[in-house]
Amino acid sequence: MKICTWNVNSLKARAEYVSAFLDDVAPDVLGIQELKLETDKVPREMFEERGYHVAIHGQKQWNGVLIASKTPIEDVHMGLELGDMGQSRLIACKTAGLSFVNLYCPQGQAADSPKFTYKLGFFKQLRAWIAETYTTADPLVVMGDINIAPKPHDVWNLEKMQGVPTYHPLEHEQWAGLTDWGLQDVVEPHIEPGTFSFWDYRGMAFRFNQGFRIDHVLMTEPLVERVKGAWVERNWRKKKGELKASDHAPVVVDFA
Repeated sequence: MKICTWNVNSLKARAEYVSAFLDDVAPDVLGIQELKLETDKVPREMFEERGYHVAIHGQKQWNGVLIASKTPIEDVHMGLELGDMGQSRLIACKTAGLSFVNLYCPQGQAADSPKFTYKLGFFKQLRAWIAETYTTADPLVVMGDINIAPKPHDVWNLEKMQGVPTYHPLEHEQWAGLTDWGLQDVVEPHIEPGTFSFWDYRGMAFRFNQGFRIDHVLMTEPLVERVKGAWVERNWRKKKGELKASDHAPVVVDFA
């Protein structure tokens, strides 16, 4: 079973690209972020004609999250009350015998920006909601564009990132709150340090591997031992013919 998270940076702009990925990689459960489409504008048929069930929490022009699964989806929950300020950043469901939470967390912009305050508030409410909704004994997968690089080797230039959102001490406190509660990063043990999932379009960042590892899959203890491997699909950050890639690469976990 393959579980995948991917910020596609506009499903409308990358529908053909995502379709090619589904045909080639065929994940069993896929969490997509940054749909940038209203729910009724999402091309459900591109998933359904490939045998996927789909749950969507869209938003016009911005944000938006989706879970697609080859098995039926139940108990769909959308939104983070008090935390997302009406933005479409969280969708949760049960499928394939597991509970899934798919997230598009705020980026934060700058440490002195109201957007950074919003980001910290979002994580505070997220941690509270997870603790209220689940237990550490539940088979829980939390995945998505978390927008936090947890370790020094998760950023390409540590000196430039000191005190900067994505690698800020206050963000690391939020990450620690998730892991202290009982979520484990199941990707890091299977990749080399310096493996990234996001590269800016500017300055040939992808060519020079100037990236960040900000897309994550976390699981509760009952699931961790079932992880057989994990990797970043770096080739799916590359242009495919005339089809332009997202600035994020898909992250995949091979799960027993």
